[in-house]
Amino acid sequence: MHAAPWLFAGLALLVVASSAYQFVVLLGTLWFRRLRFREQRSLTSFTPPVSVLKPIRGADDDLEACLETFFRQDYPHYEIVFALHDPEDAAVAVIERLRQTYPGVRTTCVFQPPPLGINPKVANLAHAFNAAQYETVVLSDADIRVPPNYLRTVVRPLQHPQVGVVTCPYRGTANGGLTAHLECLGISTDFIAGVLAACLTEGMSFALGATIATRKAVIADFGGLSRLADHLGDDYLLGHLAHRAGYEVCLSSCVVETVVPRMTWRDFLSHQLRWARTIRTARPGGYTGMFITHTFWLGALLVAAFPAVPLAWHLFLVALTLRFLAAWQMANILGDRETIRRLGWLPLRDLLQMAIWMGGFGGRTVTWRGQMYRLTGDGRLLPYPLPERH
Repeated sequence: MHAAPWLFAGLALLVVASSAYQFVVLLGTLWFRRLRFREQRSLTSFTPPVSVLKPIRGADDDLEACLETFFRQDYPHYEIVFALHDPEDAAVAVIERLRQTYPGVRTTCVFQPPPLGINPKVANLAHAFNAAQYETVVLSDADIRVPPNYLRTVVRPLQHPQVGVVTCPYRGTANGGLTAHLECLGISTDFIAGVLAACLTEGMSFALGATIATRKAVIADFGGLSRLADHLGDDYLLGHLAHRAGYEVCLSSCVVETVVPRMTWRDFLSHQLRWARTIRTARPGGYTGMFITHTFWLGALLVAAFPAVPLAWHLFLVALTLRFLAAWQMANILGDRETIRRLGWLPLRDLLQMAIWMGGFGGRTVTWRGQMYRLTGDGRLLPYPLPERH
């Protein structure tokens, strides 16, 4: 009984801190609107030739539509370098169709990259990087859709020598199914919300795989793409290494779109756990601190423990209001109409997110592209189970 006041005070402080986090996210959305306004008013003729690097494996139903957005760029001079492991990959036929439709866009395909490390995507990127003709390079995942002014917008900050990496926020679009919609909801209201909060409080020191615009000299300065070869979070690490090398990492105002396929619950949970464990190994302190972002469930815990205390309900309602308002604002600035329509699912998503966050502490194994790996303490990948020593 004597512990009850202390328990109430502790839980109440957690709810207040979580509400403060949601308020920071709200401030982050205002900061992003200002960034967008400033970039739209920026007048510059900085349009260096660009090599767009596209690692690809396989061809799903949306691949052609995603790649076509890169062929339709309003940009004076650029090339697209596609990197694949297998010349018989189904994506090759998609690329050929686009080549015929857009003969004015210079394209190159490179195949069968030399072994570089465990991460096959990095091997593909390094192969494309070596084939790229231009100093300015833009790395982008295969499942990304971009607007026509994409290259103009993401390359613009690189006119400043101190800027080494530019990365983009993104929203998800679901191909159907509850799990795909829940993933999209989490991208906008949790992941990118956390990115904006980081920008506002500590600045960018990492990059996102949806877009990484940089220069070859920047990659050379931190030791080359081979530094990423055994890491799962290669996009995060590229930005982090550039930051440690003394360059600024900038968030662009250009919002791109990732296509989230229909998936089973097993696939959804496997992907979320892989993401969680990757973040935990990359930023262990930051990952632990993510406990404070679970606003809905901290508030629910407070009122469940003290249902007869009016202050508990007041704090819960304030926290819940801020959570929904921050989520709505995030969806608005990202142009995520799907999330706006599905904000009623936010408590379910928050319940899953809390469980996934706890699961992130439960081990170091992850499943990626059908293979199991073990994450080391510094984020490197190891085969799992480990090969036997003889």
